[in-house]
Amino acid sequence: MAELGITCPPASSTATGGEGNLDLEKVSLIRTGGRFAKNTTLDINNPGAGWTSIGGPIVISGSTEFVEQIQTFRNGLIQLPGENSGFDYDVYFVAPNGSIAFESDLHKHDVVQVWNFKTTTSG
Repeated sequence: MAELGITCPPASSTATGGEGNLDLEKVSLIRTGGRFAKNTTLDINNPGAGWTSIGGPIVISGSTEFVEQIQTFRNGLIQLPGENSGFDYDVYFVAPNGSIAFESDLHKHDVVQVWNFKTTTSG
């Protein structure tokens, strides 16, 4: 039986440019339990039983930030972000603590990656 392994680059990194700094925060989650039902809240910083987590934490201040600067991947495929469940997109914002939800079930061995691209001004 093959085992699933994952590596995650450092939880954060910084690149400097003419307009400021680009900070990248990352968290990777692997579903180790059974099915995770669609539209169930997932706290990416504290996913609980049935998950293995690498990296983080990521704080999402609001739904606009989630849509504009967060990229979410499921098994390597980028997910279309929505501000809330009414948008009927792949993944949507739930709460600022890092809570999101998916519009479809997650299954054992699914890998979720969340990247937060933050720009800070150089001083």
